[in-house]
Formats: sequence, structure tokens, C-alpha cells
Amino acid sequence: MWEISRLGGEDGPVSLATVSKRCHIPRNSLASLALALRNQGLLLGVRGSHGGYRLGKPSRDIALGEIIEASTGPINIVECVKNPASCLSSDCCDCRQTYALLNSNIKDLLYSVTLAEMLNPTWVRERYTNRPNSAKTAGRQEVTH
Repeated sequence: MWEISRLGGEDGPVSLATVSKRCHIPRNSLASLALALRNQGLLLGVRGSHGGYRLGKPSRDIALGEIIEASTGPINIVECVKNPASCLSSDCCDCRQTYALLNSNIKDLLYSVTLAEMLNPTWVRERYTNRPNSAKTAGRQEVTH
């Protein structure tokens, strides 16, 4: 998705052969990935001698989480979060709620970042400049003396 977008995939098709060459990924692997992304509407196939794939919607409207879930399945750090029956200890596990919180925060982050932002090498700095580090301060009260 990144390479297709970078090569102009919002305006016209980009061949998998071109992506394969530039990214050093076997074309067959890309074809499987492109099919999964197309099935979710993230890519559109264009037929013909100058065909290939283009983005299914503008890069600013494609979340990183969408790409990951379309290509690999649901975002889930441990199976018991989505499927408690997969673990015999899920009813009494002290860690399960922590895993669920982590999973939720990971998904929130991945769905808050767009493909357009990923194409901008300064997006992290622009988004997080002058923002308190919530991971370090979450749940802590500031102590003043």
C-alpha cells in the first residue's frame, strides 16, 4: 500500500512487478496481499496493458489498522482477549484485562494513523510534538513539593 501510494496509486495504477522490484518482495506474495487488500476495498485492480493496482480511496482515508487487518486478520495480541474459550484460565486470569487494554490501545493507535501520514516522514514529530507522554503519566498524579 505504501509503495503503491508513493508511486502515484491515487492517480493511476501501479503494477505489482514494479512494486516487487522496488521492494524486493516476490510477485506471488504481493499478488496474495493485493487480493486481500482488494477484497476489503483498499485497492482497486485496473486491467489492461497499463494496468495494476491503485488505492481504493484517498490515502488520508486509509488507516494503518485497516491495512493490517485486511492483510493479516484481526489485531489481537493474545488469543484469549477475543476468544476466552481458548484459554482454560481466562475466567480467573489477572493478566487478561491488561492484555485487553493493551490490545485496545494498540488498535486505537493503528486506526488513528493514516497511509498519508505514513508517507510523510515527519508525521510522528508533527503529531506528537509538545504532547505529554501519556504512557509515562497514565494513572499517575503529579506530585508537587
